[in-house]
Amino acid sequence: MISSAIVALTVLISAQASGHTFEGNWYFVKGEYKKPDGTILKADNSSLVAVKSIKGDIFSLTNTEDGVFLGYLAGDFLVDGDNYTEAVKTGTRAKHHGKNYHFKGWLETSEENGKTVTYWHHEGEVEGIKEYEVWRKLL
Repeated sequence: MISSAIVALTVLISAQASGHTFEGNWYFVKGEYKKPDGTILKADNSSLVAVKSIKGDIFSLTNTEDGVFLGYLAGDFLVDGDNYTEAVKTGTRAKHHGKNYHFKGWLETSEENGKTVTYWHHEGEVEGIKEYEVWRKLL
């Protein structure tokens, strides 16, 4: 009986340690990017298609623009509360390999057409460009 309780507790703790609110597959909705000179660039999913997948401590990201493959990134996904780091291990551009990108993220849910939809907002900086992006969770 005690060993069954220990096994159940271990499974529960392991599940809590590996799971976090950012897990899942996400579709890019829109983004705003502020360059060091103050110029602001905007993007949305009318031409930029990106999907980010998070499972435990691993992430991958692929994107295309106007049907042309732009690239991918993959690596470790490290979460500390609302803050997280994407530690890039591989990707189409070697300049990203070994880089750590830090973000603050938060989730927002809303009812749309009778369904609960989850949006992931994040802000951070990538190579001197401040970014704010919104992603929608895929069901």
